[in-house]
Amino acid sequence: MQPVSPNAQRYDTRTIVFHWTIAVLVVLQWLSAQTIDLFPRGPLRVDARSVHIMLGVLTGAVLLARIIWRATEGRRLPLADKGVLNLVAKATHWGLYALLTAMVLVGLFLAWTRGDSIFNLFSIPAYEPGNRALVHQVEELHGTIGWIIIAVAGLHSAAALFHRYFLKDGVLQRMLPSEADQSSR
Repeated sequence: MQPVSPNAQRYDTRTIVFHWTIAVLVVLQWLSAQTIDLFPRGPLRVDARSVHIMLGVLTGAVLLARIIWRATEGRRLPLADKGVLNLVAKATHWGLYALLTAMVLVGLFLAWTRGDSIFNLFSIPAYEPGNRALVHQVEELHGTIGWIIIAVAGLHSAAALFHRYFLKDGVLQRMLPSEADQSSR
């Protein structure tokens, strides 16, 4: 864990990159989930689903790296809120970690129950071929978790914007790259 200097106003660069990478991946995953079935059955739909599965695996890897980084090396900043707001913030963050973990695991199980093909290069064998009821249940669970993630992430984003525009307390800036980071790119 990095020590925090009294002047530290932002999280470390790696924490910020992990945060925004996960945010972008969640949006891409949601958009791809909404569009997979627009493709005609066949190779295009297989490719669309393959992209979704691969982005899901990437999301899981980045999430795991983020959690490990947070637990070991990531910069800790003083609490932004006290009391109930602090509890809500912590519950939201840990809730998102739990939901994203569940989503990745259920997504992997869904690929297994369905017996997906990945870019028509290799196939994931079906867990129980022909068990459409199981596939439907896992698809429903995967979709429900997805919508919960979108709702919680939306509230998280709204809270960040509330802090920026109404409380004007600098909470959002803690997760934005510093101007020095931006000018060195």
